[in-house]
Amino acid sequence: MNPFVPVSQPREWVSGARALHLNILADPGVDTELFALVAACHTAMQGYPIWCLPDDLLHITVEMDAWATSDHIGVAQRADLVAALTTRLSDFDPFSLLCGSPVANRAGTLLDTYPDHFFTALQNLVRAALWEVHDSPAIAHNSGRGQAFLGYAYEDADSDPLQSVLRRITPSPAPRTVSRLHLLDVEWTAHPVPDGGVRWEMTWEPLAAIPLGKP
Repeated sequence: MNPFVPVSQPREWVSGARALHLNILADPGVDTELFALVAACHTAMQGYPIWCLPDDLLHITVEMDAWATSDHIGVAQRADLVAALTTRLSDFDPFSLLCGSPVANRAGTLLDTYPDHFFTALQNLVRAALWEVHDSPAIAHNSGRGQAFLGYAYEDADSDPLQSVLRRITPSPAPRTVSRLHLLDVEWTAHPVPDGGVRWEMTWEPLAAIPLGKP
C-alpha cells in the first residue's frame, strides 16, 4: 500500500479544505454485526501505517459535491440541495447492503458493498439532484462500487500479509440497513509523521439527514 492523498475536483486536496459529501452512515446501536467486523479489522491493522477511522466516522460515500469547496456553497444552495434530495429520495425505499469481505488495497483497507444496483440507483438520484442545483458540473469522477473505508495508509507497506489476516476474519460480510442519506461538510487535514510524510485525517460537520422513502 502507498500513502493516501485525498483528491478534489480532481486535484490533490489542500490541507484544511472542506467539501460537501453525501454519505451513508452506520448506527452503532443498529449495525452491531458491522461494528463487530470493523473492530476485528482494526485489530488486524495494528502495526501497519494506517490511520483507522473512529467508529463515528464509518461511512459509505455516495457522492461529493465537486462544484466548489464548501465555503463557496452558500446557505441557499445547500437548502436547494436538501430540497432536491428530499424530493428525489421520497420515492426510493430503504434497502439493505452487505459490507465485506475486508480488502487491503493501495490506499488502505475497506469493505466492499453488495449488491451494487441499490447503491448505484441511490448514487444516480444524488447526482441528478446535484446537477439540478448547480449550473455547472458537480461530479468529478466516474461511478464506482460502494465501499466503506476502514483506514487510510500514510506510509508504504506490504499489504499482502494484512490481506491474509483480513481474509480469515469471520463472520463476514455484515448486513447494513440504509434508511437515510447524510449531507456532511467534510474536512481533510494533513498531520506530519516522523519519516517526513503526512497522515491525512478527516472530520466533518453534519448538515442534514434526508430519509429514504415516505414516512
